[in-house]
Amino acid sequence: KGPTLISLIDPKKSLGINLITKNLRMPFPDIGKAIEGCDTTKLNNDQVTGLLKILPEKEDIKAIKAYTGDEALLAEAERFYVTLLKIPEYALKLDCMKFSYEFKPQTEVLGTRITNCLKAGNAILESTEVKELLHIMLVVGNFINTGGYAGNAAGFRLSPLTKIHEIKSNKPRMTMMHVLVESIEKNKPELLHFYKKFDDITQVAKIDNAENERELRELKKVLDDIKGRMKKLDQASIDKFADVLKEASDFCETAKKGIDDINGLEAKYIKFFVLDKKNYSLQECFRVFSIFCNKFEAAIGENKKRREQEERLAKRKAEMAKRETLPRAKKKGQPPPQEECVIDNLLSEIRGGLSLRKTKSVGNADSKALTRNLSIKKSNQESAEKWRKTKIAMPEGKPVNGSVDPVQLSQINIDVKT
Repeated sequence: KGPTLISLIDPKKSLGINLITKNLRMPFPDIGKAIEGCDTTKLNNDQVTGLLKILPEKEDIKAIKAYTGDEALLAEAERFYVTLLKIPEYALKLDCMKFSYEFKPQTEVLGTRITNCLKAGNAILESTEVKELLHIMLVVGNFINTGGYAGNAAGFRLSPLTKIHEIKSNKPRMTMMHVLVESIEKNKPELLHFYKKFDDITQVAKIDNAENERELRELKKVLDDIKGRMKKLDQASIDKFADVLKEASDFCETAKKGIDDINGLEAKYIKFFVLDKKNYSLQECFRVFSIFCNKFEAAIGENKKRREQEERLAKRKAEMAKRETLPRAKKKGQPPPQEECVIDNLLSEIRGGLSLRKTKSVGNADSKALTRNLSIKKSNQESAEKWRKTKIAMPEGKPVNGSVDPVQLSQINIDVKT
């Protein structure tokens, strides 16, 4: 059994140190060399972030320095701290490595937002299509409000642009936006796809320039802190991060200019669209145009779909009208027989002779079926033909035309031979 290892650090903290150092999969001396040399090829961003979380505090440093025994008898966490404390400015070097890793992603996101905001803002102000479209809407609004207090207006606010799709038309499933799109398709087709020049407007509408300013201040604060502390490092370490620090400084200057341009752009919007500075910001203007562009594009597709439905309906009605003018085709098979006349059937059977069905004998008669042949005298044929054309006097004086009761029919005097 080996010697008992000495623990100088809180057990819970010691467990966290062991987990992070084991994930590095390097012996403590190699970890120390990578930190001392600021070697970004040996330690990636996640590993550097993990090391920054387990840096020793004042109590830990005091306990490690107070130990004068054999380092081999210390537990793993304590031995890692012994290695770390031998590196000059180990915390600063880790901070510099982390800054070099996270600088570019942060600046790319912030720089893209500033660029897109300026691009979209200038595109709307410089767009002749937007100006012409707004003029058409002004004319339409004056036409609708003719005779009212809002008629003959010289302009309108931006906020109604978000409500045009809510104004219903007298045609089912159509709004003022659909009518506007339909009118532009017929009279100004070159304006129909103006929104394609503002593909980023939806994303730009979510950008708050105040948020850009806040992120830039935080980035500049970290940069200034790194620059001030780097004076403590050796020249080799300073040279290693010189390019990163210069790039960060240049970006901060460029971003500051871009944010100032956005603020100037907001002033241009307020003047151009005659907006209230208290109630409108550049972000609100972008939001209005974003809603308008999205609804305009949707109306184009809805108009197309409605026209296709109307064409199919018109075609179906034309086919139905054409079918009504054509003679109806006969159904397959024979038509259903008309209602038969019992008298006619009886006379037809009398002429041709009738073979009766075989029936069972009654009483003591033979069990075999008896065959009865019905024969009619020739004299009866002539009288029957004459009788068919006239009313037949049945018992009890009831005349029969076309149909007869089977009981009455059985009383007709017919000579039957067995």
